Amino acid sequence: MAHPVDSSRILISPSSDACTSKAYRRGGKAFTLVELLIVIALIVVLIALLLPKLSMAKEAALDTSCRAQFHQIGEALHLFALDHQSRLPGLWGPPWAGYGSGEGSFMGKEVFTGSYQPAPAAQYGTLVDYLGGESAARKFYRCPALPTGQFRSGIGSNGMFDMTMFQSLPGANIKSLPSDASVELDDGTMVTTPMPVLIEEDPAFGINNQFVDMGHTSINRLGSWHFNNSGNYVAADGGVVHLIVGEIGPEGWNWTARHPNGNEINLGFALQYRGWNIGH
Repeated sequence: MAHPVDSSRILISPSSDACTSKAYRRGGKAFTLVELLIVIALIVVLIALLLPKLSMAKEAALDTSCRAQFHQIGEALHLFALDHQSRLPGLWGPPWAGYGSGEGSFMGKEVFTGSYQPAPAAQYGTLVDYLGGESAARKFYRCPALPTGQFRSGIGSNGMFDMTMFQSLPGANIKSLPSDASVELDDGTMVTTPMPVLIEEDPAFGINNQFVDMGHTSINRLGSWHFNNSGNYVAADGGVVHLIVGEIGPEGWNWTARHPNGNEINLGFALQYRGWNIGH
């Protein structure tokens, strides 16, 4: 005997093909070519907007890291001076360095680890112990924002150090240094800034060109590889200065400062060890 079927009590599960087909019919509208191109264009625009900001953020982070390293070097200079009758360390070798204990070059064997072996490579620099040892000092002397270039190409870092000391200041009594100096920028603007001691140097005008040394003098230029064409340096008070200079940084002879004898001294002149202290 046949029984009537109550369809409300029976649940029939459709096949997966049936589900897929029904879902597609209800909401499976495909992108048109025009819509796809619009989406791609929007993504390209967003990338174009974000990339410069990401690049600037990276440059700012590298500059911050560089300045932190400079700060450590500034502290090391002051600790060294406390232990050496308030004198700054020497530079390269005589006549810009002395012969006594602690009178040698501030930088030496710790950075000259390759085939380039100038005279200072014979012994460690006098700041090594104040910077935490050989490997730490080597790191502090390299700016993370300046990629290594081919040696003596004038482009990029020499791979050893990116900063130099004003060659008028080796052995100078740090207490005799003025608080400020004046510098003429490339556009002719005169700027008063804290007195510089160690400075980032343009690779094309010293640290990675014909003469690779750690002395900043005459035509040597402040580097400007940081964002907004700026460079960093360690001031006499141990602070770190970030100076916006334009595409071309000031040369050594563009800096002047007042000597204790009252004369205005050009910092681009190379003086012998402790020459700043005796006047000229």
